Amino acid sequence: MQPPTMTSTHRYWLIACMACVVMMVFIGGVTRLTESGLSIVEWKLISGTLPPLSDSAWEKEFSDYQTSPEFTKKNAHFTLADFKKIYWLEYLHRLMGRITGLVFLLPLIVFWMRRLAPPALLRRMLFITVLVGLQGTVGWVMVASGLEHQPRVSPIKLAMHLTLAFSVFGLLVYTYLQHSGAAVLDKPRPNLRRLIKLCLLLFAIQLIMGAIVAGLDAGLSYNSFPLMDGRWIPSGLHLLSPWWLNHLENIATVQFQHRLMALILVKVVLLAAWYIFTRHPEGRAWAYGLLIVVLCQFTLGVLTLLSHVNIWLASAHQLLALVLLACILRVFYASGAITSRAH
Repeated sequence: MQPPTMTSTHRYWLIACMACVVMMVFIGGVTRLTESGLSIVEWKLISGTLPPLSDSAWEKEFSDYQTSPEFTKKNAHFTLADFKKIYWLEYLHRLMGRITGLVFLLPLIVFWMRRLAPPALLRRMLFITVLVGLQGTVGWVMVASGLEHQPRVSPIKLAMHLTLAFSVFGLLVYTYLQHSGAAVLDKPRPNLRRLIKLCLLLFAIQLIMGAIVAGLDAGLSYNSFPLMDGRWIPSGLHLLSPWWLNHLENIATVQFQHRLMALILVKVVLLAAWYIFTRHPEGRAWAYGLLIVVLCQFTLGVLTLLSHVNIWLASAHQLLALVLLACILRVFYASGAITSRAH
C-alpha cells in the first residue's frame, strides 16, 4: 500500500467540511420540521448575511413575509413576535450555508494557488465545492416554489436538495478514505463489492423516498407500525392518475413504499454484514458498525412515525442516515470498490 499523501491540515479541512454538511442537514431538517423555511422571502447572498438590527428592519421583513402565500393562507394570525420565531431558524440555516461555502472555498483557493495539496485532492474538492454551490441554488429554488401559490415546497425539489447534501457528504467521506490511506481488505472482494453497491443504490432510493415523505408531511398519517390503518397493504395506493403521480403525491403510497424500502435495505445490509462475518473476519468491526447503525436507523424511523413526527426523533433519524452512509462507504472502500488515485 502506498503511503498517504494527505497532511493533517488537509484532514482537518475535510473534517471541517463534513462537520459543516452535518450541521446544514441538522439545521435544515429542524427548519423543515418547524415549517420555518418560507419565512425569508428573498435570497440576498451578501446583504442578507446580517439579520434585522432595528425595529424598522424587522417591520420590513415582516411586511415582505405578509405578501407570501404562507402568511395569507396559513399564518394570517401571526404577530411580529410569532414571525421572529420562525425567522431565526431560516436565518441560521442560510447563515450556516454561507459559512459552509467559505469553509469549502477559501482553503481550496489557498491550497490551489500555493500548490499545497495533491492535485487529485484539489480536483476532487473543486468538484465537490461546485456541488455545494449547486445545492444552495437548488435550496433557493425549492423555497421559491413555496412562495408562488401554495405555502409548501415542492417534494421533488426537496428531494433534490437533500440528495445533493448527502452526495456532498458521501464524496467527502470517500475522498478522506482515499487520501488518508485507510485500511482495506487484503485484496479486492467482488462479491462483497456487489452487495455494498446494492446497499448504496437502495440507500439512495430510500433517501429520495424519505424526502418525498417529508415534503408531503406523509409521516403525520398512518401513525402505527407495522400495519397501516389496520392493514398490511393500505387501501388507496393507486388513486391518482396518471399512475406515477401516486409515487410523488399520494400520501398512502409514498409512506408505504418508504416503509417497504426500509425493510429491504435492512435485509440487504444484514446480508452484507453476514457475508463479512463469515468470509472476511478481519472486517468484522465494519460489519458491527453497519449492523448497529442500520438497526438504530430503522428503530428511529419507526419511533418517529409512532410519535407523529417528533422533531428531535425525526432530526436524529436524518442525522443517523449520514452515519449509515459513511458506514456503507467505509466497507465499499475496503472491499476494493474505491481505489486510490491520489498518488
